[in-house]
Amino acid sequence: MRVKVDAYSGHAANERPVRFTLGERTFEVVEVLDRWYGERERYFRVCADDGNTYVLKYSDREDRWELVSFTHQGSQGTDPRRDPGKTIH
Repeated sequence: MRVKVDAYSGHAANERPVRFTLGERTFEVVEVLDRWYGERERYFRVCADDGNTYVLKYSDREDRWELVSFTHQGSQGTDPRRDPGKTIH
């Protein structure tokens, strides 16, 4: 699933995600838990401000971000794209 990501760019472009948007909801990255590298992509396992864990992939070749997986950590099952708690302004 494609996702809009705002990333920190230090010595490299899109060095690490700082926030991302799914549908109408924006999530702040609280912590980058892990990162690993493929041939032309970078993966980031992050904890977002909703307490859930997401794996985001950045493709250098296509210059785009994708949501690879989502792990719900809370006690209530919600779709992160439909949670009305935060909306894009």
